[in-house]
Amino acid sequence: MKENVFIIHRSEIIRKGLSLILQDYFKMEITQLNSTKDLNSFTGITNSSIILILEAQTEVNSKAVDLLKKNNDVYLVGFYNDDQVLEQNDSVDYQLNQFSSSMQIQKLIQIIRQAGAKKKNGNSDNGELTVREKEVIRLIAVGLANKEIAEKLFISIHTVISHRKNITEKLGIKSISGLTVYAIMNNLLDIQDINPEELI
Repeated sequence: MKENVFIIHRSEIIRKGLSLILQDYFKMEITQLNSTKDLNSFTGITNSSIILILEAQTEVNSKAVDLLKKNNDVYLVGFYNDDQVLEQNDSVDYQLNQFSSSMQIQKLIQIIRQAGAKKKNGNSDNGELTVREKEVIRLIAVGLANKEIAEKLFISIHTVISHRKNITEKLGIKSISGLTVYAIMNNLLDIQDINPEELI
């Protein structure tokens, strides 16, 4: 499956900077666009894994994104101009900001590529927990809130909430204490990693 990255931002400096960071690490086709309107020229792409890095809080060309999603695996990354990300953002799967280091950006793209590979190999939605859901359980068990989990895993709070919902449906466990017991029993974390005072 071909991999494409679209960097969509009004600032040429940001577009070129992100492109250089990714080109140094990955061998993927990277396209720089000034606006989401420019996505209309690329809606004919099929059978690809597409990462859209979008300037946050700008109008998204949802028609073009929907057309791309029909025939491709599409992952939306919101790029914020400061370190304050939105608490709830239904439109993006992952988040970056101007203070993200090169290593953080590269790690996020690697996480997205791994998620795409797992999806392609059919390792999700089979009743078993995905690797990402296990990571979320482990972080819940050590006392992290949704926002902290989102920051640690470079995903949006909406995505964390979605993972928690899937975990609850798969395991039938709703409480934090129940998830903590599950994490310990299934070797997702060592009991020594838990600070009891943070759970009170």
